[in-house]
Amino acid sequence: MRRVTILGVIASLSACAAPPPAAEFVPSKKSAVELRSIQTRLVPADQDTTMRGVIGTLHDLGYRITRVESDAGTVSATRQTTLRMAVVVHSKDPGTSVVRANATIVGVGKEAQVDAPQFYQLDFFEPLGVTMQRQVAELPNDVSAPDAVRPAAELNTIDERKAAAKAAANPTETSHSGI
Repeated sequence: MRRVTILGVIASLSACAAPPPAAEFVPSKKSAVELRSIQTRLVPADQDTTMRGVIGTLHDLGYRITRVESDAGTVSATRQTTLRMAVVVHSKDPGTSVVRANATIVGVGKEAQVDAPQFYQLDFFEPLGVTMQRQVAELPNDVSAPDAVRPAAELNTIDERKAAAKAAANPTETSHSGI
């Protein structure tokens, strides 16, 4: 009887638990043009090959892939639950793709955009070039870059998964957190 009572209390408490509040997003203070030049590169490969290269690179770097949207050309990944990366791949022409990476660091109640040029170059684009065995180049000013996408949050807890499922089922009833 005591076991049933304890289980009942635990079940009722977990049912009342609210999902954690969304973290406050802290964008970069760099200009949009400067951020674009830091986050974007030209890859001499078609979009499909580049998407596969991006996923392979993220895996090699220790990221866990959290979302892939092939039609939109986006990949989101998480490393050590605090570093998130979203990568967008768009076709420039049949043999060239434009890749834009956007990283954020998640802390207690905050998610800050990474804007260090060294991070993107050394910790993503150079490994991408090695993985793909191609020379990754800076994007010329006359080539448009895809919009930066915020990384998708990794849903680690049952409450986060339930909240995401509820939001997907009733998009007009929930507020969009942008994560």
